[in-house]
Amino acid sequence: MKAYERYLAVFDNNRKNLDRVPTFIQYVREDFVKQNRRILNTNFVGKQKISKIWPPIMWFTRFNMPALIGFDSFFASTIPSVRIKRIKVQDNHGKSTLIGESGQEFQSGGYYKRGYVDSLEVLDRLRSNMKVRNMVIGNRELFRQYNAISNFVYPILQVEGIFDRVWRAMGMELFSRHFKKNTKLYRELVRFYAEIAEINTQGIIDAILSLGKKCKIKVITLLDDVAYKGRSMISPTRWREDYLSYYKKITAMISDANLIPQVHTDGDVTQLVSLFQEAGFLGLQGWEGGTDPAFINENFPDFVVIGFGDVSQVLPFGTASEVIAHVKDLMDALKQNRHFIIGPSTVMYKGIPLENVTTFIRATHNYGKYS
Repeated sequence: MKAYERYLAVFDNNRKNLDRVPTFIQYVREDFVKQNRRILNTNFVGKQKISKIWPPIMWFTRFNMPALIGFDSFFASTIPSVRIKRIKVQDNHGKSTLIGESGQEFQSGGYYKRGYVDSLEVLDRLRSNMKVRNMVIGNRELFRQYNAISNFVYPILQVEGIFDRVWRAMGMELFSRHFKKNTKLYRELVRFYAEIAEINTQGIIDAILSLGKKCKIKVITLLDDVAYKGRSMISPTRWREDYLSYYKKITAMISDANLIPQVHTDGDVTQLVSLFQEAGFLGLQGWEGGTDPAFINENFPDFVVIGFGDVSQVLPFGTASEVIAHVKDLMDALKQNRHFIIGPSTVMYKGIPLENVTTFIRATHNYGKYS
């Protein structure tokens, strides 16, 4: 099977035709590539070597590394329709800084930075700077290149979600207080990021549809970290009250376009899976921090499970036999229902030995075969 066929089959009645469990990686970090560049440049792990006739996009590390290492699919970027011009704010000490759409200090590097949206006034200034752009042409050209590589490695589109943008924009300490009191600032921030997610999603849908029926790009993932390792960050009751209606609207847009909505989150989200299903998501990428694969398989047999590879202990520190045993255990728990796409629960980083990654890939091909 081709990479895109294998991934998409898990979501429909073609499951019975799967040749093996598909593989997925969020992305391969530059520090991993730098650490292993000499080996990767001379001894390709995956079967697909980068050819001169492949689209130019395959010459970027983010796109060619998953294919070289041997993964079937990976997260791919899109061009957002919403743009917000940065504004200047002051902290409690009078220091000025620039913030943009994220509400965080504008600086390169790092994902979790300080949030500065501490008042409705700051939020209103960001909202007034919001511009909606027609990015159909730009995304269409990008998706043409994604389409061209989908036989070999399948790009899964990403859109920023809602919950984790809210708490990052405020900062966890301030967010906790406003969340508990369910303040107007908290509710308006939820509405703000929901609106952005909806607009960006519609822009992606429009670009996909403009390519016609031959477009292979079908999966849109909402990125929304809602859990720690071991437990969720938000109760099912509050997620239902605060976020369910927004996500129902977004997933309906995706499904109505005959596309596939899935969600990404870090952490153990066992408590929230039924709500993700109710919201309209058909699968979830992540699964780490204590989630029991056997429980998920038994209780959610039709919900697509993407990930589950342990990047905290087994992949960075395990022996080859431990990596193989880990893959076999996951296959034993999840393979039978044919709703499993295996991969590391998060990204590939330099603390993970290349030897363990290749062992992981070979084991998935060995134990993931369907008769």
